[in-house]
Amino acid sequence: MSYLSEQQIISIPIPEKFRQTALEFAQEQPTAEKAKQVYLNTLAIQVVHSYLTMLDIPTELEASYSWHPRGRLVADVADLLLTGVGRLECRPMRMGDRSCNIPPEVWDNRIGCVVVEINHTCKEGKIRGFIANVTTPEITLEQLQSLTVLIEHSHLVHLRQWLEGIYTNNWQSVEELSSQRSTQLAFRSKRVRGWELDTPEKAWQVVEQLYPARSWEKSLPMELLESFTWRKVGNIEVSPTTDDYTKFTEAIAHLLKTTPEEETRWTLAEILWTLEPNHPAISARRIIDLGMQLAGHPVALMVAILSKPDRNAAVLLRVYPMGNQPYLPPGLQLVGLDEHKKSFLEVQARENKDDYIQCKFCAEFGEKFQVRVTINNISFTENFVI
Repeated sequence: MSYLSEQQIISIPIPEKFRQTALEFAQEQPTAEKAKQVYLNTLAIQVVHSYLTMLDIPTELEASYSWHPRGRLVADVADLLLTGVGRLECRPMRMGDRSCNIPPEVWDNRIGCVVVEINHTCKEGKIRGFIANVTTPEITLEQLQSLTVLIEHSHLVHLRQWLEGIYTNNWQSVEELSSQRSTQLAFRSKRVRGWELDTPEKAWQVVEQLYPARSWEKSLPMELLESFTWRKVGNIEVSPTTDDYTKFTEAIAHLLKTTPEEETRWTLAEILWTLEPNHPAISARRIIDLGMQLAGHPVALMVAILSKPDRNAAVLLRVYPMGNQPYLPPGLQLVGLDEHKKSFLEVQARENKDDYIQCKFCAEFGEKFQVRVTINNISFTENFVI
């Protein structure tokens, strides 16, 4: 990526009230070095906040970690929360510097980083550029991208932020969408792949199908194993049971975290969606009603993401019928495209056969992709980044 020209650098005045806020935050700090760090961080955040406000990009300044006394004290943090998008790091540098230090504690859980050059009088901030992913403690000016990339980035759906509980407003939880409908929705079924899940005991029988010879026992911590008693048929132990309902969901959530096999993990996720839809292990799941975008066709797109131990992510795309429709309209297509608009996954609904269609894939954090739902030459498209 090429170094930004002077014409692309945005200059923002730093008014007295910005400096006063920065001074108040700095005076709370225990050392002069920490005070200087917080002072410059606070100026950089306010400069970026002013710029995004001019662009009508909504932010939540007071919800940022950097705007809480403890957040400023315990970490070198300069984040700004973009509403429904995620946290943008705003790092200061001084005039004449050619690089900017980025502490490791802010490399993760950010949609990117903006570098702000603060002049010697602290009365002007120049936004030098944007970088989407930081993996080193120092970035140079030559690494920065244009601010147009930041603007484009702010309009992506950031799935990594879903893992942090940050969602764009048009994506609802399944429960929110269900509460708005008087009819039973297909995705509220108590069945997973033909198995009934109306009780925890039945759900655990599914788990036993996934882990032959009770191999799941090796993955559970002793305190969970000790909470189970064994149901017997004759003299044979056939399945565990417990009076503590939460122990079932805890056990399934633990297996979800430790199991490497993707299909098994998604089945465990579906069990949790049924038993405890708001469980934090599977909360990064959202749905959108596409009826208005697809000329009234009653369908919904669900997207879910699971983090993986190797720092990658597993993504599930699924389209359901809505209302009283038992099946998807025939010919409806669900397509996944990479950032170069090349299809990497595609599935199509058959006539009177599919109560949903889906695609699954794995991707690295920072990867972009596009989802397209199409029927009769009418399509809905959404852009995502992991």
